[in-house]
This record gives sequence, structure tokens and C-alpha cells, in this order.
Amino acid sequence: MTTRAVGRAIPPHLSLYLDLVRFAAALFVVLYHTWSLTFPDRPFKWPGHEAVVVFFVLSGYVIAHAATAPGMTFGLYLQHRIARIVPVAWTALLLALAACLLWPGLPGAESLGWGTLSNALFIAQSGPFAVAAPLNPPFWSLNYEVWYYAIFGAWLFAPARWRVALVLAACLLAGPKILLLLPVWLLGVLLYRRMPAWKPALAWTCLLASVAIGVLMTWLDVSDVLRAHLYALVPFAWRAHYSTQFLYDNLLGLVVAMHFAAVSSLGWLPRLVERAARPIRWLAGCTFTLYVFHGPLLVLIRDVAGIAAPLPFYAAMALGVLVAAELTERRVKWYRGRIAALQGRWRRPRAPAIAAADVTDPDVPQQH
Repeated sequence: MTTRAVGRAIPPHLSLYLDLVRFAAALFVVLYHTWSLTFPDRPFKWPGHEAVVVFFVLSGYVIAHAATAPGMTFGLYLQHRIARIVPVAWTALLLALAACLLWPGLPGAESLGWGTLSNALFIAQSGPFAVAAPLNPPFWSLNYEVWYYAIFGAWLFAPARWRVALVLAACLLAGPKILLLLPVWLLGVLLYRRMPAWKPALAWTCLLASVAIGVLMTWLDVSDVLRAHLYALVPFAWRAHYSTQFLYDNLLGLVVAMHFAAVSSLGWLPRLVERAARPIRWLAGCTFTLYVFHGPLLVLIRDVAGIAAPLPFYAAMALGVLVAAELTERRVKWYRGRIAALQGRWRRPRAPAIAAADVTDPDVPQQH
């Protein structure tokens, strides 16, 4: 298999900013799901769904970078994606499965068997399927992410004579619901390949405009307005399930891409974020775990342990996330080694390729 051309490096300050943004996005998703339970008398509209649009743009950007790293081949690409996604995702599913078996009747455990299996295989949202993962509402977006990796990998690494056929096959297997949000993910790829360099005045204008537009789109419920028009025009549009907001999501994706382009062009940013490089990197090391584990932890802490007060509730969730991250997300290099060993058992030995480092890797994904 041929090696792809080497891409550009992500500037350190931009990498740090992306890490900070993806942690904040994961935190918003957690607050979206928990705030009304912990603070019922203080309602607040957290941008949970919007945070996942941010994740998709980030993911496209970073995967485009990782896929063109030195020595990258399809085998390494596959190894890195599996090591990044599967340990965290499967451990969260096993935790939810164990909780549902030990304490039957937990909320969110309706489709225990098929819900666990289909999500473990990342086909729960493909074609006609729309199966929720037990105790884990955000897991649906991982199904989308994995198919984006497959489509992009087929385009990037497949032999030229098979490329179009393999991409079309991957799109067909993914299904229309997942493809509706593919343009959001591809915005990140485009941003990596064509990152503009704006003058300070334009960069500041676009930065402030992106923040203002994003806040207004969230607080004015633009997603609900667009979805209502879609339902009026297309009566069966509800069958798109998690993609019924695709018009809003694609518009918001453009705003997010504009924001990252503006940040990349601003010279003051390196001095600001590099002072906090260590805590930002540390927080980034548990972002994916925070996103995928907060659902089952929420049920275990509130419904099983009976902890409802805000301070002990969030402390327990933070502890659970940190433990899970130490076992999964922070051990990604170890998992890569195990997968590489398995790969080596069924293929002929060859010269080792240079491992590509995921400087920033917001693979989750990951929506409410």
C-alpha cells in the first residue's frame, strides 16, 4: 500500500487551542445532560448539540492532519483509529451493559442487547437503523464518526482504480442519515488543507462574528425553526433521527470553521495559550472519556448510588472519568502496540513505518 504525501504540521498554539475547545465542548455536552437534574431551579440552555458540530469540524481537521503524517499507510491509519476509538467506546458500553444487568429497569436500558451490539459495531445509525446505546445518549455520534473515518480512509488510501467504488460502497453502508452531516466533517478537512492566512483586522472581525453568530443561533433556537420548516416540506423527515437538524448543523459548521480560521491567523494566541500548555494537554487527555462515559456514570451515580447533590455528584463523575481515562484514553499508545502486534501476525514483515502522532485528536466525538 502506498504512503500518502506528508501534510503540514499544526502550529503548536493552534493545537493547544483546539485541545481547549474540545474539552470545553465535551463539558458543555455533560452540562446539557446533567444541569436540569442537579440544578432544577436554575434552568440554563447549554449548547449540547452545538458542541458536537464543533467536534465534527475538529475531527475532520485533525484526522486530515494525522492521515498525512510521515510514514502513514492504511495499516497505520486503521491502527490509530481503532486504538483511539474502540478501548474507550467498548469499555463505556460494557459498563452500561453491566449496570443494566445488575440493576434491571435503569432508565435508558430499553434496547440492551441489540443496542449494545449494534453500537459496538458502529452500525447503530447506519441505513434504516437508529438504535440508542444503553445509558449513553451521546454514543450515536460515534457511529457517524467511524463511518467518516472509513469514507475518508477509502478515498485517501485505496488504489486509484478502486477508489471511487470503495468510497461509494462506504457511503452506501453508512446510509443517508450519516451522509447528511458528512459536509460538516469535511469542512475540517478543507480547513486543514486550505487554512487561510488573514490580516489581523479581518481575523478579529471573523472571530467576533463567529462567536456572536454561534451564540445567536443557539439562543434563538434556529435549529428548531429550520427543523419545523423541514418537517413541513418533507413529512417523513423525522426518519433522519439525529440528522433532522442537518440544515442547522451545516450552517453552524461554517461558523465554526470561520472561527478556527480566524484563531489560526491571530498572533497573540501563542503567548496566551502556551502559558497553560500543561493543564490544557492534561484536560485534553480525558476529553473523549468525559464525552462517552458521562451517560452511564450519570445513571450509576444518581439512580444506583443515590447521589443527587451537585458537589458530590460532579465530584463522583470527575473521579469516574479520571479512572476510566487512565484505563483507556491515556493508554492509547499501549493499545496501538497491541493492535500492531495483531496486525503483524497475519501479514508479511516489512520495514516499520514512522508512527504518526495525534497532536490533537477530537475523534468524538463525538452530540447529544
